[in-house]
Amino acid sequence: MKILLAADGSEFTKRAARQLARHIRWFAEMPEVHVLHVHPPVPYPGAAARAGKSALEKYLREDSEEALAPAKKELTKAGVAFEATWCTGDVVREIAAFVKKHDIDLIVMGSHGEGALSNLVLGSVTTKVLATVKTPLLIVR
Repeated sequence: MKILLAADGSEFTKRAARQLARHIRWFAEMPEVHVLHVHPPVPYPGAAARAGKSALEKYLREDSEEALAPAKKELTKAGVAFEATWCTGDVVREIAAFVKKHDIDLIVMGSHGEGALSNLVLGSVTTKVLATVKTPLLIVR
Protein backbone atom coordinates (compact mmCIF):
# COMPACT_ATOMS: atom_id res chain seq x y z
CA MET A 1 0.00 0.00 0.00
CA LYS A 2 1.26 3.45 -0.93
CA ILE A 3 -0.16 6.55 0.72
CA LEU A 4 0.28 10.18 -0.32
CA LEU A 5 -0.20 12.90 2.28
CA ALA A 6 -0.70 16.19 0.45
CA ALA A 7 0.73 18.99 2.60
CA ASP A 8 0.16 22.73 2.44
CA GLY A 9 1.61 23.62 5.84
CA SER A 10 -1.73 24.49 7.42
CA GLU A 11 -3.28 23.27 10.63
CA PHE A 12 -5.35 20.97 8.40
CA THR A 13 -2.17 19.31 7.13
CA LYS A 14 -1.13 18.76 10.74
CA ARG A 15 -4.51 17.17 11.52
CA ALA A 16 -4.32 14.93 8.46
CA ALA A 17 -0.80 13.80 9.39
CA ARG A 18 -1.92 13.13 12.96
CA GLN A 19 -4.88 11.04 11.75
CA LEU A 20 -2.66 9.09 9.38
CA ALA A 21 -0.12 8.43 12.15
CA ARG A 22 -2.88 7.33 14.54
CA HIS A 23 -4.33 4.77 12.15
CA ILE A 24 -1.35 3.61 10.12
CA ARG A 25 -0.92 0.46 12.16
CA TRP A 26 -4.37 -0.69 11.07
CA PHE A 27 -2.80 -1.88 7.83
CA ALA A 28 -1.59 -5.49 7.70
CA GLU A 29 1.77 -4.26 6.41
CA MET A 30 3.29 -0.84 7.02
CA PRO A 31 2.39 1.36 4.04
CA GLU A 32 4.90 3.34 2.04
CA VAL A 33 4.14 6.96 2.95
CA HIS A 34 4.91 9.95 0.75
CA VAL A 35 4.43 13.56 1.82
CA LEU A 36 4.15 16.06 -1.03
CA HIS A 37 3.95 19.82 -1.10
CA VAL A 38 3.20 21.52 -4.40
CA HIS A 39 4.28 25.14 -4.48
CA PRO A 40 2.25 27.22 -6.92
CA PRO A 41 4.34 28.87 -9.61
CA VAL A 42 5.56 32.39 -8.93
CA PRO A 43 2.84 34.60 -10.47
CA TYR A 44 5.18 37.26 -11.85
CA PRO A 45 7.88 35.69 -14.01
CA GLY A 46 9.51 39.09 -14.58
CA ALA A 47 9.99 39.63 -10.86
CA ALA A 48 11.30 36.08 -10.47
CA ALA A 49 13.79 36.70 -13.29
CA ARG A 50 15.00 39.89 -11.62
CA ALA A 51 15.50 38.12 -8.30
CA GLY A 52 17.67 35.52 -9.98
CA LYS A 53 17.40 31.78 -10.40
CA SER A 54 19.28 30.86 -7.21
CA ALA A 55 17.27 33.30 -5.08
CA LEU A 56 14.02 31.94 -6.52
CA GLU A 57 15.07 28.32 -5.95
CA LYS A 58 16.08 29.16 -2.38
CA TYR A 59 12.71 30.83 -1.73
CA LEU A 60 10.76 27.89 -3.20
CA ARG A 61 12.81 25.34 -1.24
CA GLU A 62 12.52 27.20 2.07
CA ASP A 63 8.80 27.90 1.63
CA SER A 64 8.13 24.28 0.66
CA GLU A 65 10.16 22.89 3.56
CA GLU A 66 8.15 25.14 5.89
CA ALA A 67 4.91 23.76 4.39
CA LEU A 68 6.14 20.17 4.83
CA ALA A 69 7.28 20.72 8.43
CA PRO A 70 3.98 20.13 10.28
CA ALA A 71 3.38 16.80 8.53
CA LYS A 72 6.99 15.71 8.94
CA LYS A 73 6.89 16.56 12.64
CA GLU A 74 3.69 14.59 13.29
CA LEU A 75 4.84 11.53 11.34
CA THR A 76 8.31 11.54 12.89
CA LYS A 77 6.84 11.89 16.39
CA ALA A 78 4.68 8.81 15.71
CA GLY A 79 7.60 6.81 14.32
CA VAL A 80 6.16 6.62 10.79
CA ALA A 81 8.72 6.29 8.02
CA PHE A 82 8.05 8.57 5.06
CA GLU A 83 9.59 10.26 2.07
CA ALA A 84 8.95 14.00 1.77
CA THR A 85 9.28 15.94 -1.44
CA TRP A 86 8.10 19.13 -3.07
CA CYS A 87 7.69 20.50 -6.55
CA THR A 88 6.38 23.61 -8.25
CA GLY A 89 3.35 23.77 -10.52
CA ASP A 90 -0.41 23.53 -10.64
CA VAL A 91 -1.32 21.81 -7.37
CA VAL A 92 -3.99 19.47 -8.74
CA ARG A 93 -2.01 18.49 -11.84
CA GLU A 94 1.13 17.83 -9.82
CA ILE A 95 -0.73 15.71 -7.25
CA ALA A 96 -2.35 13.71 -10.07
CA ALA A 97 1.03 13.21 -11.77
CA PHE A 98 2.65 12.12 -8.48
CA VAL A 99 -0.17 9.64 -7.85
CA LYS A 100 0.26 8.14 -11.30
CA LYS A 101 4.08 8.08 -11.22
CA HIS A 102 4.28 6.45 -7.77
CA ASP A 103 1.20 4.20 -8.13
CA ILE A 104 -0.42 5.69 -5.00
CA ASP A 105 -3.30 3.71 -3.47
CA LEU A 106 -4.69 6.36 -1.09
CA ILE A 107 -4.44 10.16 -0.90
CA VAL A 108 -4.81 11.85 2.50
CA MET A 109 -5.61 15.56 2.57
CA GLY A 110 -6.76 18.08 5.10
CA SER A 111 -9.85 20.07 4.24
CA HIS A 112 -10.17 23.70 5.12
CA GLY A 113 -13.88 23.16 5.65
CA GLU A 114 -14.99 25.90 3.29
CA GLY A 115 -18.73 26.30 2.91
CA ALA A 116 -20.69 25.23 -0.13
CA LEU A 117 -21.02 28.77 -1.50
CA SER A 118 -17.30 29.44 -1.23
CA ASN A 119 -16.55 26.07 -2.79
CA LEU A 120 -18.97 26.78 -5.63
CA VAL A 121 -17.46 30.16 -6.42
CA LEU A 122 -13.77 29.47 -5.83
CA GLY A 123 -13.44 25.71 -5.81
CA SER A 124 -10.94 24.03 -3.57
CA VAL A 125 -7.87 21.93 -4.11
CA THR A 126 -9.49 19.01 -2.29
CA THR A 127 -12.62 19.18 -4.44
CA LYS A 128 -10.56 19.43 -7.62
CA VAL A 129 -8.36 16.49 -6.62
CA LEU A 130 -11.49 14.47 -5.83
CA ALA A 131 -12.89 15.27 -9.27
CA THR A 132 -9.61 14.66 -11.11
CA VAL A 133 -8.01 11.58 -9.59
CA LYS A 134 -9.52 8.09 -9.48
CA THR A 135 -7.49 7.16 -6.39
CA PRO A 136 -9.43 6.99 -3.11
CA LEU A 137 -9.18 10.21 -1.09
CA LEU A 138 -9.35 10.45 2.69
CA ILE A 139 -10.33 13.99 3.69
CA VAL A 140 -9.53 15.02 7.24
CA ARG A 141 -11.27 18.01 8.82
